[in-house]
Amino acid sequence: MNYAAVPKPFPLYILIILLLGLCAGGIFGGFLLTDDPTGDALQMPMSALEGTPFRDYLIPGIILLIFNGLFPLLIAYGLILQPEWRWPEALNMYPGRHWAWTFSLYCGITLAIWINVQMLLLGPPYSPLQAVYSLWATAIIVFTMWPKVMRYYER
Repeated sequence: MNYAAVPKPFPLYILIILLLGLCAGGIFGGFLLTDDPTGDALQMPMSALEGTPFRDYLIPGIILLIFNGLFPLLIAYGLILQPEWRWPEALNMYPGRHWAWTFSLYCGITLAIWINVQMLLLGPPYSPLQAVYSLWATAIIVFTMWPKVMRYYER
């Protein structure tokens, strides 16, 4: 499909903004946690990690940087420019749609899993940010599944 010839549906712009916002937060938080694994830069106490498999915030920071920072950036790029790359097609569960659409769905699911695992490992009290990111994950999934967005990425 010649994506450039078809106007982008409005919900797609919202999806791209959601992905870029997630990207900014993931890169910012992931960088701060990998740069200072004590969590001090984000005012996160080491005591929050008690009972988790982590002794500091380095591994969570790397995971945050990759999956909630760089991954949504790659997806936003793919949604905007629709490059025909072979390597992401190997992971595309929906070959009838462009890989970036499928990866956008993966991103929303990944964020939902991230927040749920975080809440499971850290336990109460829960942060208002966890509720915000749960809603963010839902919004990414909803706007990815928006019928006009789905049709736009059909092959």
